[in-house]
Amino acid sequence: MLDQLSRDLRFAARSLRRAPGFSLAVIITYALCIGPNAAIFAVLNQLVLNPLPFHDPGQLVQVNTETRDGANRYSSLLQYLDFKAHADLFSGFGLMSMENSTLGDVSPMRVYGERVTADFFTLLGVKPVLGRFTTPDEEIVGRDHVLVLQDSFWKRQYNSDPTVIGRTIRLAGTPYVVIGIAPASLDQIGTNYWKPYERTPNELDPRRRNSWSATLWARLKPGVVADAGQTQLQTIERRYLADQLSPQMRAYEEHWGYHIALHQPLAKGPQVATALFLLQCGAACVFLVGCVNVANLLLARANAKRSEYSIRFALGAGRGLILRQLLIETLVLTGTGAALGGVLALASLQLINRYRGAIATFTPLVTMGPAVLGLLLLSSLIAGLALGLLPFGMLWRDGLHLNATRTSSSARGLRFLSGVFVVAQVAVALVLLVGAGLMLGSLNHVLAVQPGFDIAETVEGRVAMPGSYNPPANILAQQRILAAMRAIPGVKAASMSNSFPIDDKIEATPYLVRGATSGQTPAQSQVFYQQVASNFFGALGIPVLQGRDFLDTDFGATSIQTVVVDQKFAQQNFANGDAVGHDLVFGDRAPTDPKAWLHIVGVVGRANLAGLEQRDGPPFVYLPIVQRPLGGFNLVLRTRRPLPDILGAMRDALRQIDPTLPLYSTNSLQALVDNLLTRRRGILLFVGLFADLALLLAGVGLYGVLAYDVSQRTREIGIRGALGAGRAQIISLILRQGLTRVAVGLAAGLLGAIYFTRFIRGVLFDVAPGDPWVYLGVSLLLLAVGSLASYIPARRATKVDPIVALRCE
Repeated sequence: MLDQLSRDLRFAARSLRRAPGFSLAVIITYALCIGPNAAIFAVLNQLVLNPLPFHDPGQLVQVNTETRDGANRYSSLLQYLDFKAHADLFSGFGLMSMENSTLGDVSPMRVYGERVTADFFTLLGVKPVLGRFTTPDEEIVGRDHVLVLQDSFWKRQYNSDPTVIGRTIRLAGTPYVVIGIAPASLDQIGTNYWKPYERTPNELDPRRRNSWSATLWARLKPGVVADAGQTQLQTIERRYLADQLSPQMRAYEEHWGYHIALHQPLAKGPQVATALFLLQCGAACVFLVGCVNVANLLLARANAKRSEYSIRFALGAGRGLILRQLLIETLVLTGTGAALGGVLALASLQLINRYRGAIATFTPLVTMGPAVLGLLLLSSLIAGLALGLLPFGMLWRDGLHLNATRTSSSARGLRFLSGVFVVAQVAVALVLLVGAGLMLGSLNHVLAVQPGFDIAETVEGRVAMPGSYNPPANILAQQRILAAMRAIPGVKAASMSNSFPIDDKIEATPYLVRGATSGQTPAQSQVFYQQVASNFFGALGIPVLQGRDFLDTDFGATSIQTVVVDQKFAQQNFANGDAVGHDLVFGDRAPTDPKAWLHIVGVVGRANLAGLEQRDGPPFVYLPIVQRPLGGFNLVLRTRRPLPDILGAMRDALRQIDPTLPLYSTNSLQALVDNLLTRRRGILLFVGLFADLALLLAGVGLYGVLAYDVSQRTREIGIRGALGAGRAQIISLILRQGLTRVAVGLAAGLLGAIYFTRFIRGVLFDVAPGDPWVYLGVSLLLLAVGSLASYIPARRATKVDPIVALRCE
């Protein structure tokens, strides 16, 4: 049996070497199709499909508070306590909230950490590598100065030293005792340390239940399905809405359709899974188009070798032998193509890893694992068997007798089947091109949004203030740092804010306006707010339209509480857009203390500091950074000096004030804006590549079918020429056949695009899924490609000499 298999392999190799053009076409086509599929599946498998390495992951869920459109508001400590006390369909809950801090006093470094409740580790069913985890009594403020280091951080920073247990390290200038090492199974969460979730008064305020960004995990009891658990949590949430919220906030919640949703606890979030599944669908479509092309090539080759197969059959070769040799030839081609596709997938992963930070935070390097290699081999085997059976089925149907080689029914059947394949190729290519066109239009619309601030010649960087600074020293350090930045040569303006100047993760908060002349709808009852220092608007180039900018007197601890609002806020709340002189307050209830109202002193231009895609988002309210201690702040400098040069000068200025102060998250505002669009650009890049590849394969497939058709119709074309058919008539005949297939493919593709593009509605910006211009442009493009692919064989048909054609027959 092995000897026979060896002979068949040698025969297949000789046969394929005699047809190098055909062999290379099949191998390259298959590689171009299987490579992107393997690369995207590697990402999907690593980030989404792999079960979490925890106890009974099927019962583990992530609890989100979402809008009707799927936007996530995360969870809070109060929600966790409420659910834990009243949700009896769950065996436990665990809360996690990300933070970052400064590690060490000499050569300080910023590290990422997670605040977690003590039951979080029990919920996951993990055990410490060394030491112990946190306990509930350590969630009290003042008793929470203990740390659990993550395994990878322990190995990297402390060289796996077991004596780190019990050691005191300084985090944000505060001493913490290391009590344990978390297992490697938690590495994918992307943290460096774990600390107790201390219960602060702000997070225990019932009015602020939904204003925090924590991740809530839960475990369903055995036998409880997710729908039942979700219904119970939603009932508990509705009770809170009825008992605690004002009518205005309840109306707001109902307007946006806030509800409890349970998901499998993807460490990277459900939005990532949606994007990756979208890319995988695009890659699968390309694979389908490529397999259709390979099938056409194999059918054409089998039809061309019909005489050879008939002679071998007449000499005693059985159908089983012919089938075996066809299968082995096809498996050799698809196997070689899969190997080349694997190399292409490895190269594609280099590009994907470049964008992995945009796909999800803390994403590890994506590699080709056993599952991906297994899929590569299995798909090649299945495709090879299916594609090998296809030409044998054609030969079996038409017969392998010698007189069968002279019939034309097989040629007509082959042309029909190839035509169906071409229609499918055109349809799939149109669906992908429409998707790419819609996303390209969305990106162009996002880029066309005016930011409302000057991003040129502006840099930013964050400074973390150690907790060891007492209030007077903290405030003095802020003032000295800002003065030092303004004194740097070449700096035109400098200011600071409490958060990143451009932040797409900024949280909105409810507010009330006293004396508003335009009624607030529920959708208009939230704002973004940011605390800023003097000259912030000048540093960002935001114009002051009414009233005034902040004055130095606005930043005193005893000053009247003043705010500056943006133009959208003024237009939204006042019929004439004049907000100066009015008052507002954060929250959904009017305060009893008159001093709690904030006085509006100015109106500035609309600045999309939450990202360009938040053009239609809530308005901005700016508060002065009152002279009080800050855990950290962002510096904003306007300068023409090169980025590395100015960052070096900023670090030198900080070092002169305090060498333990870290400057991190440094960048230009232009880069910040660009980074916010990286995910959109990445998805567009991959879908665009798939669409271009599908377009190329569809054009090549149509050309191959028509070229083969012309070669099989030499006698017919010769007779037409002998009877007086002119060059234009012959070209028209071939073009008509090709464009008819393209037209049918376009019709099928348009129906498919109308159906499938509704699934990408969430990633579109200012573009409707049914944008007629995109559909028209893609249809014209495919029609042009189809015309070109049809014209080349049609032109070749006009060169058939009737005398030569008839003599050959």
